Amino acid sequence: MCWLSDLFKSQPKFTEYKIPGSELAGKIRNLGLKVPFGMLDGWYYYTDLEGWAEVLYNLVFSSRLYKPDRFDCSNYALKAMNESAERYGLNTLAMVIGDMPQGRHGFNMLFYGDGFMLWEPNAGFDWSGQPFEIGENGYKPDDVLI
Repeated sequence: MCWLSDLFKSQPKFTEYKIPGSELAGKIRNLGLKVPFGMLDGWYYYTDLEGWAEVLYNLVFSSRLYKPDRFDCSNYALKAMNESAERYGLNTLAMVIGDMPQGRHGFNMLFYGDGFMLWEPNAGFDWSGQPFEIGENGYKPDDVLI
């Protein structure tokens, strides 16, 4: 039973906020992005940048998982999105499809209250592990699954 109590003690601490899905959809669309499947939840839970810093380190996954077409960028993005919601209850780490210098790519976008940042969950990229601005590293999002 000791390992279980240690697991709960090691959970990161962060302040949680919530926003109605309709309001978050407006913020996403104001960026010029599409939400092709609409908003899938009524409420969205997020944290500020300091809070995201507490959880994101657990959402970078080994590049050894990569297998062309079987487990690639979209799978990394879905894994990070799902782990964020499952582990931390934060359902505002969206999967995003867009362009980057190497071509079409799946990655993540997080909402932190004052705006959005992008996230690369594949440890094989030099900029993984650190949120970055939309457009930085050549990332240009188009479609958002949230």
